[in-house]
Amino acid sequence: MNPLRWLLKLWHWQTRRIDLLILWPACKRHASSLAHAKAAFAVHALHDRAWAELGHDGITNFIDELS
Repeated sequence: MNPLRWLLKLWHWQTRRIDLLILWPACKRHASSLAHAKAAFAVHALHDRAWAELGHDGITNFIDELS
């Protein structure tokens, strides 16, 4: 694998991890329901390059599993 591609994948993994550690709890804390928290998180994930790497179906499946 190209070293730059490998670094980009690592960077994307790290930014997704940060989203899960910081953004997801904030979404849950401020949303009126779990469904609204997932919708807010989805807006971010569907417009973020780090998440785009997973593809639309991968993102929606991942968000469906959040609790």
